[in-house]
Amino acid sequence: MYIVIAGAGIVGFHIASLLVQEKHEVAVIDQSDKAIENVNRQLDVATVLGNAVIPKMLRELEVHRADLIIAVTASDETNMIICLVAKELGARMTVARVRNPDYSGYFISSAASPTTPRKIIRPKTFGVDLFINPVVEATREIVDILSSFYATPVETLADGLVQIREFRTEKGGIIDKPLSKLKFPKPCIVAAIMRAEGMFVPKPDETVKQGDRIYIIAASENMNEIGEMFASPQRPARSVVIMGGGRVGCLVAEGLYEHGVSVKIIEKNVDCCQEDAARLTGATIVQGDGTDRDLLVEQGVPLADAFIASTESDEVNILSGLLAKSLGISRNLVLVNNPGNIPLAKAVGVDVAASPPLLTARKIARFALHGGAISVALLGGEQIQAIEFVTAPDAPIARKKIKDAGLNKDCKFGAITRNNTVIIPSSENVVQPGDHVIVISPLTSIPSVEKLFA
Repeated sequence: MYIVIAGAGIVGFHIASLLVQEKHEVAVIDQSDKAIENVNRQLDVATVLGNAVIPKMLRELEVHRADLIIAVTASDETNMIICLVAKELGARMTVARVRNPDYSGYFISSAASPTTPRKIIRPKTFGVDLFINPVVEATREIVDILSSFYATPVETLADGLVQIREFRTEKGGIIDKPLSKLKFPKPCIVAAIMRAEGMFVPKPDETVKQGDRIYIIAASENMNEIGEMFASPQRPARSVVIMGGGRVGCLVAEGLYEHGVSVKIIEKNVDCCQEDAARLTGATIVQGDGTDRDLLVEQGVPLADAFIASTESDEVNILSGLLAKSLGISRNLVLVNNPGNIPLAKAVGVDVAASPPLLTARKIARFALHGGAISVALLGGEQIQAIEFVTAPDAPIARKKIKDAGLNKDCKFGAITRNNTVIIPSSENVVQPGDHVIVISPLTSIPSVEKLFA
């Protein structure tokens, strides 16, 4: 695919790096010399210094042949205009990153008279195929995690039949054992392991080490039982303290309140406190410094089920998350705006580091699929993907045993769904036409995987 990215900031650069690894043809445009220089220094992509709103700049990028335009500049309005202009010039699909939630729905124009119907303006009317709001994506992930039994990220595939969940090795019974010797209560596959030195798809003889983050793929209905091997299940959160009353903190508070959760927000800025108090009828707003240990104790953090740090500063979020952990909080979730800080956050004891740029990249990755793929999940950052394919009758893999499929050694089959039934495959399983097949693969091997289903 030929993909044009407008905006070379954290989000744009991160998306470009993912797409390049998947062998897509990528071009990046930005008005900042520094941003373009950073892209040129690290990525093998075409770049243009200029304003993507100007049709001349987009023509220079040959936007007429683009399969996808991704507009991720700092301005919501600019992103929408870029999509509109690109669509007029012939781009096939467009995605706009927006932060203002009011832009992510339908627009209803005023009527000319009381008897004249009002016009509904849909996003596609002005050239946007998909709005992606990083704040909304981060909010959804946090609320989903706090509503489950384990404080770890989860991805869902195959219309909800299959889950991939991250677990940290905490229980001694599995430490220093080969994966082939682990006795799981339900069928599953270890899709990937993350360690300090990186993430990889493990072989059966790989030994589990203390502190490993293991990604398990299994039928959704079995995941909670499997998780007991790694950590004791916890009841869904019923009381949560949020540090930071900005957009994410406010939306998370609203989402949790709808789930019947008691929410308290600690916010340093007085004006922000007043805005939150006016908007949130079901939350307690406290003005104060969320990194103040005495204040956290006074506001009942040790007694809460979870602590969320959602300020604009990664460093402050990580620090306050660790502080809450030291006070005895069982689940701490922090917002990380720079994806590069995720390994640091997890290394020092943060349970979940939610990164809006990374979540945005995950959503956009679904638009950059081909070769029969219908869904994708990024595991642990950006190194490995779980990709869901539908097997066509004439696909090279159709009617073959898995052991004869010719899959790269650094990849593995994770699950097959057939007639709404989940199959955790062995090497003897035969892939049938119509099967939904989930393959775990490093980004660099995805082109070879796609050939099996093309």
